[in-house]
Amino acid sequence: MNLIDLSKNQTAMIQKLSGAPELVLRLAELGFTHGESVRLVGKSVFRSPLYVEIRGAVMALRKNEAACIQVKI
Repeated sequence: MNLIDLSKNQTAMIQKLSGAPELVLRLAELGFTHGESVRLVGKSVFRSPLYVEIRGAVMALRKNEAACIQVKI
């Protein structure tokens, strides 16, 4: 399951990051690491960007970035 598959206000745990090495590194630097809890705050009308809360901060991610984050409920 990817981050984009979550429903609004649903919380999950990050299992794995995939994709281009530069994107994986950027996501890890933002705090998206294995075992971290993440909550989907909301989605825009066209499902991009997605607003997620991680480590107490709300961030906007593009749909393609969120698709690289595999989570487990």
